[in-house]
Amino acid sequence: MSEIILEACDLVKEYPALRAVDGASLSVSKGEAVFIVGPSGSGKSTFLRCLNHLETATSGKVLFHGKPISSGQKALNRYRAKVGMVFQHFNLFPHLTIRKNITLAPVTTGLLNHKEADALAMELLERVGLAEKADAYPMQLSGGQKQRIAIVRSLAMKPEVLLFDEPTSALDPEMVGEVLTLMKELAKGGMTMVVVTHEIDFAAEVADRMVFMDQGKIAAIGTPQELLNSNVPRMVEFFSRINN
Repeated sequence: MSEIILEACDLVKEYPALRAVDGASLSVSKGEAVFIVGPSGSGKSTFLRCLNHLETATSGKVLFHGKPISSGQKALNRYRAKVGMVFQHFNLFPHLTIRKNITLAPVTTGLLNHKEADALAMELLERVGLAEKADAYPMQLSGGQKQRIAIVRSLAMKPEVLLFDEPTSALDPEMVGEVLTLMKELAKGGMTMVVVTHEIDFAAEVADRMVFMDQGKIAAIGTPQELLNSNVPRMVEFFSRINN
């Protein structure tokens, strides 16, 4: 068995009128691509945000390399440098060039000096075919380009795990493919990934394991084939609706 990098232990996230995550447990091994699927409102994104401590769980815990994450902003920042997150809406700084968007975090945190960060930024931009956009601003890029830059920005911190929250949901359909291609390359390259998505065909192709969430609970975990071929009525209903 590969080393378990990230582990959620009986996570609960309650709001005044809702238990968004209800006793969810999941372990993620090094180099594994885990895709979380399920109906809207099932707690997928809240669970992912709890993994990165963007949401504070009501109870339960998250372990990184078997250890709980220390409280305090400095400890959280160190953790988030190792467990990066890519959001639906890019979150690029509009007043900074693409190069500056990428180099800001590694330089600010002391991970790299300016020269090292700039070299890494250009290397990553070459890798995703956007080197010519280094000195452009976000408003000059398409949605698909912005999302690829958001992924590059996370990669610049040299994370051990990348979390993706519906990374294609804000994109026009013709731009989805370029982002999925990059994610597929990352998975093939051994990046540990946890991905919340509605792209079921993509998940079936790339995921090592698929997680089905419903009403805040992790209802099933297995290979994509096991879940897609399940005879559990709730999953049959969900996947048939997605495929229609």
